Amino acid sequence: MTSESQNYAATQHLHSFSNAVKEGLKIGDQYIQLIDQLVDTEDLEQLLVAAQKLAIFQLNNQFVKLPHQYRPQDYYLLFIGRVLELHSDQSLRLNLHEADWSLTAKIDSIAELTDFEFVLENSDNGGAFFTETRSNEKLFYLNLERRMIRFNNRALVNLFVVELAKNTDSTSIEQAVNPLIALTHYLKQDLGFSVDFGILDAANEAQYYLQESSLPTNVLDKLFVQTEGTEYMLMNMQDHIGAILMVDEDTKLSLFAKDDIDGRGGNWLFRVEDSRQATSFFDTLVRYPLIRQWYLDNRDVLEVKSDPLVFAG
Repeated sequence: MTSESQNYAATQHLHSFSNAVKEGLKIGDQYIQLIDQLVDTEDLEQLLVAAQKLAIFQLNNQFVKLPHQYRPQDYYLLFIGRVLELHSDQSLRLNLHEADWSLTAKIDSIAELTDFEFVLENSDNGGAFFTETRSNEKLFYLNLERRMIRFNNRALVNLFVVELAKNTDSTSIEQAVNPLIALTHYLKQDLGFSVDFGILDAANEAQYYLQESSLPTNVLDKLFVQTEGTEYMLMNMQDHIGAILMVDEDTKLSLFAKDDIDGRGGNWLFRVEDSRQATSFFDTLVRYPLIRQWYLDNRDVLEVKSDPLVFAG
């Protein structure tokens, strides 16, 4: 190789090196701008755009290295934390683990008992699951690109109604789900998210369909037996196969077959009604021991289903 060709090769290499560094610096600058947008903007649309882009951002460059990077799933936590913050809700607290720069979150009323993080959904659907780290219960699914949030009824019962009820009171449990409910309302109202509150939905028209399509007759019989001699009033329904339980003077819980087929019933569901539309099926499980015990004792047939496209089984 001649001296001239060697010089040409060196020059080309330097050009390539320079271009690679410039590209790396450009990507790094875009990354930092998105980080600033995520933490500083007060515009919810801009906040969502920053979280969307950061969750899939590729920062790899051979010549420009950023030693500390958040995990893709951490941007989901940062996003929901900022949504709540912009609505003056500080009940969800983020914790930075400096050893690996990962993030987890705590909810004030159950801070000593739980820790939360997002776990990425690895299928083509994308999104991530808000997960309690000790129990691995996936409470809800959040997809920023598709603007959707779906609650997992089974996980809500497993964590709050079964596990946490052993170590804390009903008030703390209801306070713990409040920021999750509020977050969902904000995502729907402010950003047009498609939402499914599941058993947290307190609207009177909410319908909590059972996982199973049929219901053994003895399940309602058991409830009749358990309410005998108590202040609860249980009555057969007039227009459906099913029963209404008067929980208190303002709240009633119904279990009935919505679409009766030849007197055999079908599509069983729960409904909760109260004058303020402030009580969900989740609330009845947390507040009333009799309902909770009856539901858990017969959970194999009373399980309320979640979105089957998101939560299998």
